[in-house]
Amino acid sequence: MVRALAPLLLLLMLAGCDALPRDASGTSERIVRDGRMRVAIAPGTPDAAAALSLLRDYARQYGARLTIVRVHGEHAPHWLEDGKVDALVGHFAKASPWMADISLSKAVGRPEPEDSKRPVLRIARRNGENALILATDRAVAAMAE
Repeated sequence: MVRALAPLLLLLMLAGCDALPRDASGTSERIVRDGRMRVAIAPGTPDAAAALSLLRDYARQYGARLTIVRVHGEHAPHWLEDGKVDALVGHFAKASPWMADISLSKAVGRPEPEDSKRPVLRIARRNGENALILATDRAVAAMAE
């Protein structure tokens, strides 16, 4: 009897995994619904173009456009945490104190520095937005190849 139920249980479990990874707060779904991806650029980030290009490509995949949101530097990570922006482009160290609150990509457009305290261009995303994090991490890795 148990062997007969095993295939049915497997099918039910797989049906629940159809859209993984998911964004816990629904960032990708909101991008589709609103037709725009909100991105903030931290002040003092003159080399943001590579990260913005990557995020623009991501938004296009969802039929959306990239919208730059102006925010003061000290508020930008809080806006990201609060969902007022979908991504933040700026210079962050791998050992940034923000690592507990936001997900930072690897260095964009350059090798990862050996010094974990050296700030380099990265894309910050809200923790839990796993579809966005995975997609942008893959794009950053492809850029490095």
